[in-house]
Amino acid sequence: MAFVEGGLAGHRGVHGRIEQLRQHAQFIRGVGGHDAGTGPDELRLPSCDDDPMPKNTRQSVAIGECYGCLLQHWRGQRDVFVGNDQFIHRDPDYHPKNNPSKPPIAPDVYVAFGVADRHRSSYVPWEEGKVPDFVLEVVSPSSRKQDVEERPGVYAEMGVQEFFLYDPEGCLEPALSGFELCDGEYKPLPEEELQEGVVGIHSEVLELYLCIGPPGPEPMDDPLRLYDQATGDFLPTRYELAEDWRTAKEAEGRRRAEARVAELEALVEKLQRD
Repeated sequence: MAFVEGGLAGHRGVHGRIEQLRQHAQFIRGVGGHDAGTGPDELRLPSCDDDPMPKNTRQSVAIGECYGCLLQHWRGQRDVFVGNDQFIHRDPDYHPKNNPSKPPIAPDVYVAFGVADRHRSSYVPWEEGKVPDFVLEVVSPSSRKQDVEERPGVYAEMGVQEFFLYDPEGCLEPALSGFELCDGEYKPLPEEELQEGVVGIHSEVLELYLCIGPPGPEPMDDPLRLYDQATGDFLPTRYELAEDWRTAKEAEGRRRAEARVAELEALVEKLQRD
């Protein structure tokens, strides 16, 4: 397989952001039990193993931010599923001891279009009717060899249309690279200048750019951002949504206080006239 190593939804206003946060919290809380769309193999096949891959904070923050942004971007669309660190099965007869030749793979972030947006214990392509369309792997020191040398071949064999690789520690050059599946092999996607000093890679599948954006104000912020060319803006991070929510609540409190002051002033003026 040919693989070359290393080879901005717009703002909808403050009140729209509050509703986005409320919906996001509901999604994260989740509901118990299995959804109606759960297939027999999803129930039967394993959803985890005994060898979890350790993550450092840079990797965890990058994965969480990208996953959260994509969840929020497609909030309310019932035929788009955004997954995170979840088994995608490759063999209906897989068994970790009796038939381990094609073990499931768990991408850091993946997106599948045309499937139900529901809770899943794992992703079973033959029950969903398709493989995911987009995969992002966030490299850490413990996963670098696997992410760079092994996983691209697996995703290509599965038929995943786009594969992106991001190294938050900058050990790979470039730190962000994207690939498109062409005739069974991944070919690198070109970089484009989005803004002065901001270079991104267009994902035709997502209709978004992935880019290394300007550094955030907090030391734990990660520069990996999603950019929507249709709006000319970055997708808001959870921290930006939270800040907008706090600002909106403060503004609402001020409006109520000012209304109460005006009401009391009117009452005093009426009493004085009487």
